[in-house]
This record gives sequence, C-alpha cells and structure tokens, in this order.
Amino acid sequence: MTTGSALRTQRIALNGDIVGYSRLLADDYESTTATMAGYRRLLDEQLDLRHGVMANFVGDSFMAVFDDPVEAIRAAIAVTTAIEAANADVAPVRRVEFRMGADAGEVGVTDGNYHGDALNTAARIQAITRPGGIGISGSVYRMLDEPALRFRPLGRHRLKNIPEGVEVYELADLPSDRPPAPGDSLALASPTMAVLPIHTEMVDETVRAAAAMIRQDLIHRLSSIPELDVLEADLDVSTGRLPAHGARYMLETGVHQFDDRARVYAMLYDVTTMNVVKSHKWMSPVDGLFDLSETIGDEVARSVEVDLIVGEPAGFYAELDDPEAIERIYLGWYHLRADTREGWIRALDLFGRVAASHPGQPYGHGLSAFAEWLGVANGWANDPAAALQRSRDLARTAGQVGDPTGLGQAVEAAILMVEGRIDEALEALENLVIVRPTCDITYGLEGSIRRYLGDWQRAVELLDTAMRLTGINKPWYPTVKACSLFVGERYDQAASIAESVLEYQPHNLEAMMVLAAAQAELGLDRRARATGERIREQYPSIDAGEWLDGNPYLDRAVVDRWRADLIASGLPAGDSGDPSDG
Repeated sequence: MTTGSALRTQRIALNGDIVGYSRLLADDYESTTATMAGYRRLLDEQLDLRHGVMANFVGDSFMAVFDDPVEAIRAAIAVTTAIEAANADVAPVRRVEFRMGADAGEVGVTDGNYHGDALNTAARIQAITRPGGIGISGSVYRMLDEPALRFRPLGRHRLKNIPEGVEVYELADLPSDRPPAPGDSLALASPTMAVLPIHTEMVDETVRAAAAMIRQDLIHRLSSIPELDVLEADLDVSTGRLPAHGARYMLETGVHQFDDRARVYAMLYDVTTMNVVKSHKWMSPVDGLFDLSETIGDEVARSVEVDLIVGEPAGFYAELDDPEAIERIYLGWYHLRADTREGWIRALDLFGRVAASHPGQPYGHGLSAFAEWLGVANGWANDPAAALQRSRDLARTAGQVGDPTGLGQAVEAAILMVEGRIDEALEALENLVIVRPTCDITYGLEGSIRRYLGDWQRAVELLDTAMRLTGINKPWYPTVKACSLFVGERYDQAASIAESVLEYQPHNLEAMMVLAAAQAELGLDRRARATGERIREQYPSIDAGEWLDGNPYLDRAVVDRWRADLIASGLPAGDSGDPSDG
C-alpha cells in the first residue's frame, strides 16, 4: 500500500473512558496504573476473541473498531462485567469504571491511524453515558437485531461538534444496572425528593423543637402527594455526611433566630443541575412558629405539586379555592394514569364529585367528559353509546358555564370522530377556542384526533405542548406521539418513544403495537417477533386486525401497512389480517 493512502469501510467504533481517572491517579498512582495494565490485558483478550482491533489506547481511554455490531457490544458487556466483579471488594472511592459509547459508520485507516465520524460520535456518546454504562447510537441499535440485548432509549441528543441530533440508547440489564438517569424528556417517571435535615444553628431550644415539628409536618404533607416519592435523608453521625439517596430533587430548610423573631426558609433544588426550582421564606415571632408550621407544609406542598407534578394546569384548578376539590382532581389523574378499568372508575367518581360540588365551574364537567370518552376509547365502558352521550352532555355543560380551556369542545370533536362524522369533527377542531392555553388535556386530545386524520406533524406539535404543560406526562401523551410518528413513517423515533413508555407502563398495548410494527419497518425482524410474543403473552386473545379496525385512522394505507407489520411480528389478524384486503 502506498504511504498515506486510506482504506474506508463500514465499521463499529467503540470508545471507552475511565471515570475520574485524574483523581484516581493523584490518589494512588501505582495502584491505578497497575489496575489499568490489567484492564488493558482484558481489552486485548476481548478484542482477540471478538475480532476487534485496538485503534488507540492512551492513559485512561481506548478506541476499538469491529466489523460486527453484536461482537462489539458483547465485548463491551464482557469488559464491563469483569470490571464490576473486580470492583466488588474495592472501596467505592477507589473503583475504576469505564463508560463506553458506540457508533456505526465509515472508518478510515491512513498509515495505521484510524479516523471517521463514527469514532467522534462514539466518543461523544461515551461522554454522556453513566459510569459503568454502555451507550449506543440509533444506527448501532438498528443493526442489533438481537432480542437478548435489551436497551432503553435516552432520547435524541445534540452532541458536541456533531451537526445532527443523535438518538442514544443505553444497554440495560448490566450487572449493577440502575434505573434510567433523570431528565428524561418524556418525564414519565415519578419525581423523587429527599427532605434534608433542617438547619437550626444558633437557635434556642424552643426554636429547635419548633423546627423539628416543621420538618415532620413537611414530610407528612409531601408524602400525601400522589406521584411523589419522598425520602427522609438523615445525617450519618459517623461521617457527618448525607447518605446517597438517589433523589432527583432535594428540599433544604432552615430556621434563623433574631431575638424573639424567626425566619424560616425552604429551597427546592434539582440535584442534577443544583439549580433552585423554588424558594420560600416566612417571618414569624418565635412563639408563632408552631402555628406557622401547617402553613409552611401546605405552601411547599402546593408549589411542589405545581412545579413537579401537575404543571401549568394547577394554576386554573386553584381557582376552585377548595383544597378538597383540587385534591380530587389530582387523585383522579393519578388513577387515570394507572391505565386500568378500576383506575378509570375511580377517576370518574372523583371528577364527578368535583362537578357536583362546583356545578358553576367547568373543570369537574370537562374532566368527567374526557374520562367518559377515554373509557369508550379504551373499551372500559359497559355501554359505549350511553357513555358517549354522557360525555357529550358533560362537555356541553362545561361550555355553558364558561370553559376557558377548550376541553369540552375537544371532547365533542373526539366523539364525532368515534361516530365517523369526520367533516363535523374537523369543523369542531377548526372552531376550537382556548382562552386559557394551559390545559394539557385539550392539546393531548386534539393531538390524538389529528393523528387519526393523518395530520401527524400537527399531532406531534400538540402532544409536545401537552407534555410541556405538565410536570409528569400521562403515558397517553407519549403513546399517541409514538403512533403519530409511525403514521409519519418516523419509525426509529416511534420505536424509541414506545420503548420509553413501556419502561414505565409495561402492559400498554398501544405502545407495544407501535413498537412491534416500527421494529418490523426497521428490519429488526427478531426484535419485532419478540415484541409480538410479549403481546400474545399479555393479551392471549388479541387480534391485530380487530385492534386496528377499532382505531379510526382515515388513511387505509397506514392501517394496511401497520397490519402487515403486526402479522410479520407473529400476531394473528383474523379474516381482516390479510394485507391484500381492503
């Protein structure tokens, strides 16, 4: 070969880097370098076994290339597993951990030097992967048609010096596999909050006793919030440090005393960024702290509900000026999120109570209308026709008492879709009026209708708006978004979102139907069949044709394609299952 000439082929680039290498080296140079020498031998053994080539190894990082994506990932798993075992008897502060990233693309070799975009992208993916984790790009994911290798989607990332966004997946089921990192753009996981010990330096015993009660009242009140996991983080008396609690948020509180006056503060932090989410401050006479304690608990809990749980809609629910009614609304949503008939019945009862106690306000009527419609859509209603009529009546009542959210109008449009009155449904959507654009349900419902009409791009926009408005997204929103992306032939994005939904709601049939079809479209035949088998196990009597016919998609080409994909995934489709029909 002539000096300077380059050979470029499609390869898998695997990049690994040691977490905190500089600190480890500074703490114990000899031990760290000896450990790294052992890991270098481990890497060489795996590369030889898996037909990989070491492109570069410098100090604390390596770059390897492979021809086979499965071999590349199996090498990464073997190295990670061996390191995990070696770390078992090592103090946490001295553990050496790789994090790895992989990408697929053209890799060139010039005078023995490897180069190409895949190497750069693999390094950027490695940089955002958790310690001990293995991250891969969407291109590698689509090459790994291997059901035994399970991944969780981390969403689309803008990586440094990479012009286009990159879909990133993380390998699950590693030896010490941990839950997905916080910050998921779909916000499906319930937030976890650690309540730290209250600061009471330089206060007398009376104030210290009041402070202890304030903290207990806070914990009690926060623990009553559905969808919030509350941890009581106490000091470790042996070290004077807080334990590792793994919470996404932490609440810091304290009391300052000035003679017979006291100031109480509460600061809510996002642990991932250490930014302040919300701060509160109260002034009180020292002898008034006991009376103030309940107020502090209520105000902090309400702000947490607004910022972390309910989101923007909490603003107009507060107009009810009735804590019991507001709590019923929150509990109703909590039960609806369970995606079960039992939860739906409970939600209907709670929303109905709000409508009965506040007949002149639209919120109970509108939410009840939506819940009745959802019961029909999910097959929970014993008498669908009667449920649709109740839904229509409630939606109109919401409009008559001045619904600023447009929810009632959106429900009426959805009912018209179910009834097959497409032109009227379109007219209702065009006439939709939202005076207070803070109701996530209205946007989510319109997005659902738009995907049936084939207006998938508008559907995605509406669903993104709905998800921005609420602290924790109802799995229905990202599920409908996945369906919309499938309609728009964005199969990789549809599969990614469907997998995220299934992480938190593993029995979500619609998400599984999207995932199986998207995997079939992406050529991931073994994965598609594995998803189809999962569906049959959970829903033994499922008929893909009947399920599709129960969804009012107008574009028959979409339905036929979806049906063919589900049949390819191994799902029965009855007489309507022949893709040549229709």
